Amino acid sequence: MSKRLVRISTANIFPALEKLIKQEINVILQNGNTHFGKLASFTKEKLILTDTRNHSHQLTLSELYEIVYDHAVVPTLK
Repeated sequence: MSKRLVRISTANIFPALEKLIKQEINVILQNGNTHFGKLASFTKEKLILTDTRNHSHQLTLSELYEIVYDHAVVPTLK
């Protein structure tokens, strides 16, 4: 059975963000904290994540360790 979780490392985060807009993701920070929610928007410096309580979290890309998401949920671009 294939694995469904996709891990995006620090060096590859920014190029991958476009396809993750409005998708549920886990964001793991350098200090080990994890945030879960939908990616609302992003810039070259930060991303904005909306959690399940509809709170926004602004996270700078420099403090991210990795992003993990379930690839079965992300639609494929055609």
